[in-house]
Amino acid sequence: MFRSSRSLSALFSFVSILSVTFSGLAVNVRANDLVPEDDLSGGASVFVFRGSRKKPQERGAVRSFSAGGSVAGLRRERVRSQVVSSRKRRADAAKARAAAAARARARERNAKLKLSNTLTAQAEKQLESGNITGATVNFREALKANPKNADAKLGLSEALTATGIEAAGESLNEAAIKYLDEAVTLDPNNAAAYAKLGEIHESKGRNNEAIANYEKAIKADPEMTALYLPLGLAYAQAGKIVEAETYLNKASAAGFDSSEARMARAQILLKQDRTNEALAAYDAILKDEPQNGLAYYQRAAVYGKMDQPDKAVASYREAVKYDPMLAGAWFDLGVIYYNQGKYTDALPAYQQVVKLEPENYKAQANLASTYRQLERYAEANAAYKAAEPGYKNDPDLYSEWGYCLGKTNEWDKSVARLNTARELSPDPVDNNNSGWGYYNAARWDKQNKRDTDATAKLQLGKMYLETAVKQDPKLDAAHLNLGATRNSLGDFQGAVAALNTALSLRSDWVIALNQLGLAYRGSNDLANALVQFQRVSALDANNAFGLVNLGQVYHLTGNKKEAKKVQDRLKKINPALANELSSFFSGKAVVDDARRKIESKVPRVPRIPY
Repeated sequence: MFRSSRSLSALFSFVSILSVTFSGLAVNVRANDLVPEDDLSGGASVFVFRGSRKKPQERGAVRSFSAGGSVAGLRRERVRSQVVSSRKRRADAAKARAAAAARARARERNAKLKLSNTLTAQAEKQLESGNITGATVNFREALKANPKNADAKLGLSEALTATGIEAAGESLNEAAIKYLDEAVTLDPNNAAAYAKLGEIHESKGRNNEAIANYEKAIKADPEMTALYLPLGLAYAQAGKIVEAETYLNKASAAGFDSSEARMARAQILLKQDRTNEALAAYDAILKDEPQNGLAYYQRAAVYGKMDQPDKAVASYREAVKYDPMLAGAWFDLGVIYYNQGKYTDALPAYQQVVKLEPENYKAQANLASTYRQLERYAEANAAYKAAEPGYKNDPDLYSEWGYCLGKTNEWDKSVARLNTARELSPDPVDNNNSGWGYYNAARWDKQNKRDTDATAKLQLGKMYLETAVKQDPKLDAAHLNLGATRNSLGDFQGAVAALNTALSLRSDWVIALNQLGLAYRGSNDLANALVQFQRVSALDANNAFGLVNLGQVYHLTGNKKEAKKVQDRLKKINPALANELSSFFSGKAVVDDARRKIESKVPRVPRIPY
């Protein structure tokens, strides 16, 4: 690179590997955080987080009821009992229809109508005997023969309801929905099908769908009073206070009151900002039911609203003690710990959530961020991958994931994720980060002797960084990364311009000063290079690589005395680098060996397969 000396060219190649800052600088750029990439494989570059890299996480919505548990199970048993009663009334009506159909067949002249009625009668008998599959087949055949056969429609609706209830099972499997949806299409007054649909949607957290189906069930069969309680709870969850209180009162009048209803009323108080009353209500519930995990969980939310995080944590701890399957409590516990910076405590909470709910993508994303904060980057990458299905249009996730992939030296994958973030949000920050990724991917290629690939990536990085500085001329990180990239391409004058711009935006920036010194040195302007490295040393006396640069430039300018002083300082900070500086002074051009020795000290993070 140095036109005047082959040895200087080799030395510049070595120093460009070493010239990074270990000062751990991380300061705000407006709303963004800068993170210098300060390991040997990464070089002197800066990643910019989209917002703060310690962005607070948000607690989940507190549910008024639990999808499982003994209390919810009792409520569902009551609902199912009334569903059975409703279906019995419909079965009795079907018998009457069958008798009428038999009389009609005696007078039937049209063969298709007669066939339809015959099949309907057979299907009704099969349905009564429990042969649901046979009944379904015959009802469908009856409708083929006569699409206007109202009895066949009602009968098929009943058969599909029975199939849906069986398919739902105790776990309320969503596979049942297709049968139940067809059932209510055939018979818009099928209360049992609506009630089961409401249960399934409720269990999956789809509150609006649960409300709609419960309302239709009650309208179709006003005797389904057991639905008052789940409907009131669902309205409370939706924040519709008037409707919630109406149905909770109806449930109480119908004899279906429970601790769930009491908790729903407490939550209503909380939604009305009557926090002291809400807290008193939960305390009263827990006095009667000291092992009610759900009540502890909801009470923790009250403490959260009262800005009493320690009491909230204690209440969440009680919640998961008595109900370890309460994923919402684990999730919110993780959020509090994360926002307090207690990442080692947040970690097991989020791990428990994803164990209980593997498709809880928000929990997977929060877990990934927690691993990132703990610098467990390989595990962070796995968690980001698990979160991806729920965040396909979220540039933040891809940006953070790209950063972590870089930390495990998976630079091509890092670039791919950063480019996805840029495509979703082509703003200056994301263009900068694509440039950052290409720059570091190129350095990794160069280290692994893929020079052609490295040059191509540097050119791509330069393009995105130039776009970034055009979009935002004040984005100092992009100017710095552009300078570093131009240095690597041998465009030292261009690097000087970019780095001086970066320093005009952020004075005394050690990482930029180091790069600027290298740019001047690459231009064979040793006087200006010396000024920059002296400044680095003054700002950060323990910057080992800055000292290497300073000692070498002193030596090149003939100031052997100052060079020796720098070497003595370096011995106290990094004896290995001090030895390499000594080799430089003695004229031993063992650059490649020196570089390998230094790089061998960088820990290699195991790659994870994707």
